[in-house]
Amino acid sequence: MIAHFDLDKMYCGKIKRGDIFLAEHEREQVVVVVQDDILNERLGTVLAVPVEPHRAGEPVFKNELLLSAKEINLGRPGVCLTHKLMTVDRRHLTAKKGELAPERLGELLAALDITLGRFRDRG
Repeated sequence: MIAHFDLDKMYCGKIKRGDIFLAEHEREQVVVVVQDDILNERLGTVLAVPVEPHRAGEPVFKNELLLSAKEINLGRPGVCLTHKLMTVDRRHLTAKKGELAPERLGELLAALDITLGRFRDRG
């Protein structure tokens, strides 16, 4: 079966690490790209961390990052779930919603390091 893509909805600009997108994967999903920029230029897929809505009072774990409504540009806060790292076909990226500031991207990558166990590699 050949997948159908609505080219009018597909994002056709440059994709950078830290960019926040709406992605039509299995459902509409907010994601933050964490893949290296060189790979983003050359591969048909990107590695991304999904962002789920955050409810006040819910815990945010060390391997997650809470983003403000302003950061994700969707009207409510969200939490980056690094333990649900996903590969997204770039044809499923439909709208760029923003980009993380460098220090916030660093915090997200540190949370991802916890998920990947990289903190153990630092001796």
